[in-house]
Amino acid sequence: MHRAQRVFLVVNAVPLAVGVLLSCASELAVVPVDGRLTLGLVWGILQLGFFIATTWWYENQATRVCDPLEQSLASGMSQTGASGASPADESWR
Repeated sequence: MHRAQRVFLVVNAVPLAVGVLLSCASELAVVPVDGRLTLGLVWGILQLGFFIATTWWYENQATRVCDPLEQSLASGMSQTGASGASPADESWR
């Protein structure tokens, strides 16, 4: 399991656990926050937004790890070295 996967799972497990506790304690979930908004509803909306943000972060990390251009820039190779072209092939262009 890659580091990004572990971070994604741990970061999303905490809000999920709190959501499960809120669903088990129904008297806590119905505490009014603002007008008709309850603590359970606000927590659900925040958890969904947090999940979307961490999914975007994870996809960004996974793409960066798999992208050959990013790997070549990170390792210090030139773009021609990353594409597989030899320096001799560049002379005719």
